[in-house]
Amino acid sequence: MKTLNDYRNLSIDDKNAVIALGNFDGLHRGHQVVISKAIEIANIHDLKMGIGLFRPHPIRYFKPGITPFRLMSPKIRAEIMRNLNVSRLYEIPFDEYLRDMSDAEFVKSVLHEGLGVRHVVVGKDYKFGKNRCGNVESMKQNCALYNIGVTVMDTLGLHKIYGKYGSTNIRDAIKTGDVFHAAHMLSRPWIVDGIVKMGRQLGRTINFPTANLEFGDLVRPKLGVYCVEAKLSGSNSWLPSIANAGKRPTVGGDSTLLEVHIFNFNGDLYDQDLQVRFRSFIRPEKKFASFDDLKEQIQKDCIGAKSLFNIT
Repeated sequence: MKTLNDYRNLSIDDKNAVIALGNFDGLHRGHQVVISKAIEIANIHDLKMGIGLFRPHPIRYFKPGITPFRLMSPKIRAEIMRNLNVSRLYEIPFDEYLRDMSDAEFVKSVLHEGLGVRHVVVGKDYKFGKNRCGNVESMKQNCALYNIGVTVMDTLGLHKIYGKYGSTNIRDAIKTGDVFHAAHMLSRPWIVDGIVKMGRQLGRTINFPTANLEFGDLVRPKLGVYCVEAKLSGSNSWLPSIANAGKRPTVGGDSTLLEVHIFNFNGDLYDQDLQVRFRSFIRPEKKFASFDDLKEQIQKDCIGAKSLFNIT
């Protein structure tokens, strides 16, 4: 997959594509329907297929101090896009110029003159232009002026109780610890990834070493202990693990970290790229009366997690 960091001054080879437009945070089942349709249209007409999204996310642009909300890192996003057979990623800079564009100007300057798209696929709730003035109807009207095809995909429903597949619903599920429900909406377990950082190494004193990851701009899950799997950079194997997402109140922690213990693993993980996928919630984070009480609970947590993996 080729990543383009602007819509201006593209080569001919990077134009004339079928593009799925959206924020695509999470690349969940609803997003996949839009992307699959774009791939189908591209294959029929022997064209390239790409995804167009804004950088930074408009929410981050308008509310720079907002609580972290992303569902995936750029690295995981690119990995999943490659698996979906996306050939181009168009990262459209969201700046003051783009912010003030009308819906008509966006279609003219970005889609037609910049990206040179042949066809656009969007979800039915897609909004664009200054103050979100544009919708799918204005997209159709403006694209018709430049012979750009438009396909609008209906919302993919999940369940009459749960509602539609949507990034907001997935964030809500993660925040409440319902990572199983989140995985269903995503079509895969939720993943946190990053470089393993040096911690206080207290776990080593009780034969429970952990790899520490920062959440960065990712949404914070419900604080507590989770059954997870971990994968090292360059490996295809997911290793049974247990993790604590929290502030470690028993030992005086303050920042929110993900501490991962990989069962039956003795290697050095510092400065390595680690991916962690969440399987199930075990219990909320708790402040224990003593370090010994914490150690006893960790042992119980591990027994429970290992039983889920059917390992000893």
